[in-house]
Amino acid sequence: MKFVHFSDTHLGYSDYYKVDPQTGINQREQDFYNAWNQVIDDILQIKPDFVIHAGDLFHTSRPTNRAIAVAMEGIQKITNNGIPFVAISGNHSTPKIRATGSIFESLSLMPNVYAAFQSKYQQFRIGECLIHCVPHCSLTEELEQAFSEVKFKPESDFHILVSHGAWAGDKSFSMGEFNEQHIPDPEAALQKEFDYIALGHYHKYLKIKPHVIYSGSTERTSFNEAGNPTGFVVVDLEKNETEYHAIKTRNMFRLTPVHCEDLTLSQIYSELEKISDEELAEALVSISLLNLRKETLIQLDIREIDEIFPQVFSLQKTITQLNATHSNQSSAVSMGSLPIEFERYIENADVHELDKTRLKEMGVSYLTIDEF
Repeated sequence: MKFVHFSDTHLGYSDYYKVDPQTGINQREQDFYNAWNQVIDDILQIKPDFVIHAGDLFHTSRPTNRAIAVAMEGIQKITNNGIPFVAISGNHSTPKIRATGSIFESLSLMPNVYAAFQSKYQQFRIGECLIHCVPHCSLTEELEQAFSEVKFKPESDFHILVSHGAWAGDKSFSMGEFNEQHIPDPEAALQKEFDYIALGHYHKYLKIKPHVIYSGSTERTSFNEAGNPTGFVVVDLEKNETEYHAIKTRNMFRLTPVHCEDLTLSQIYSELEKISDEELAEALVSISLLNLRKETLIQLDIREIDEIFPQVFSLQKTITQLNATHSNQSSAVSMGSLPIEFERYIENADVHELDKTRLKEMGVSYLTIDEF
C-alpha cells in the first residue's frame, strides 16, 4: 500500500507587490498555487492508494475565494481518480474563535475527503490502514486529551499518525510561532510503534526517525527556509520505504554577509558585484552588510545596490552599523522596502471587517509613486 504525504502548502499566501503578468494576481500567491498544482499533477502520475495532507493547507483560517477554489480543484482532481484525500488543520488554518467556523467544514463535505479539524482526535479507515489524526488544538488540554484517545486496533494492518506541530519527542522542531503546538512522543506513551507518522508544520523535509517524517513545505515563506528543498514524500508501507520527491519552486538565497568595517563605499559596491550572478535570476535574495562605519552608512545608496542585482525577483537588505546597539533593517534605510513592510503589516493586522487586499493595493500604490 502506497500513499503520498505532503504539508504546509499555505494556499493564499502573498508577499511583495509584484503581479504575475499572466494571471494578474500577486506573484508570490501564484507561486504557491503553482507549487500546489505541481504536487497534484505528480500525485496523479504516481497513483497512490490515498493522500495525506498534514496541516496548513491554507495560509489563514479565512482563506480567499481564490485560494479555496484552487484547493478544491486540486483535491477534486485527486478524488475523481478514486484516491481518498485525508487532511488535518494546522495552526494557520485553525480559527482563533470557534464561532467563526472552519473552511474544513466545507471540505469535509466533498466525496472521498476525510478532514480532522475540530481540536480533537479523529480516526479514518482506508482499506487496511487506520489513520489517526490529531489536528492543531487551540488549548493544551485539548491536545493532551486528543493524544490520550489514540488507540490501536488489532484488525488494522497499518497504523498511521498525522499531526501538526513542533515534535517534542527527542528534539523540538519549532517555527517560533506563538500558537504552535508541541507534539508529545505518542509511541512512548502507547509503548507501540506506528507504521508511519506524518508530520506538518516544520518547513523542511526531515526524518526524525525512519518512519517519523516532516514532509516540509511546498513553498518557502521566510528566508529562514532558504536552501530548504520543497516537495513531498511517497511512502510504501509493505516495503517499509520512503522517498522524497522535490518540486521546482522559485529559488531563495541568503548570500554570504559582507563585512564592511574596513571597506570604503566603492569597495562595498565592488564586493556586491562579485556575488551578483545569473544564478540569482528571478530569485528571492537576502544580503547583509555588516558593521558599516557611520560616515559610510550615510553615503550608502540603496538604489545603487538594487542596480547591482537587476536580475533578482526581490532583494532584502539587512544593514548594521559598526558599534551600534541595534541593527538597522532595510526598512530603516530603503524606501523601496516600505511596500513590502506595509503589506506584511496589513496581513497581520486585526482588521477582519475591512478588505485587506484593497487596503494593500491602495497603500502600495501610494508608496510606489515616482514622486515619493
